[in-house]
Amino acid sequence: MDSYTMTFKYDGIFDLPNDPGVRDREVPHMVLEKMRHKEFELVDFNLTENYSHNYARHYLNSHLYRSIVEIKLNLSMRALKSRDAIYECCIKAMEKDRLYLEQAYENENRQEGILQSIIIFDMKKDHAAASA
Repeated sequence: MDSYTMTFKYDGIFDLPNDPGVRDREVPHMVLEKMRHKEFELVDFNLTENYSHNYARHYLNSHLYRSIVEIKLNLSMRALKSRDAIYECCIKAMEKDRLYLEQAYENENRQEGILQSIIIFDMKKDHAAASA
């Protein structure tokens, strides 16, 4: 089983809480709720070893994308059969508390005059060997 990094985008408003403690506590629930309603779009997935965080910057260059979420997760070949299957594995991992919020911050896009959220989830160490 290999580790993949999935990149999702969201075109709506997604304001991060200012307080770091509130942010760490609330952002995972905020993302999960939007994912359950298919509000995020899976735009890319790569082997984590081949992934570059510049990919997120690529999506932020568009004023349409207000939020980018990256999820690092071990996926089986069965999970890779479709984008829908990958999406469901990410939701399942969040629901089963297999991920932790690694980072959540706002990027100020001065050219467009907007804030864009970058949110990164990684596998908890005790779940890194678990299959999705």
